Amino acid sequence: MKNKELLKRVGYIVLICLSFFVATRYYFEDKIILTICWIVIGARNVYELVRRIKNSKKEDYE
Repeated sequence: MKNKELLKRVGYIVLICLSFFVATRYYFEDKIILTICWIVIGARNVYELVRRIKNSKKEDYE
């Protein structure tokens, strides 16, 4: 996969995650526990994404 394609996909994924975060922030304004759950899920997904990007960069250089 080319770097531009990877960057484009990462951008779309980050944009989707941020939009979900903003939507859940307003929707669950009074429900703190659900907001915390969504933040944890989003953070976990971002961590997995960063880990995959790092692994793909290692494969490109080897």
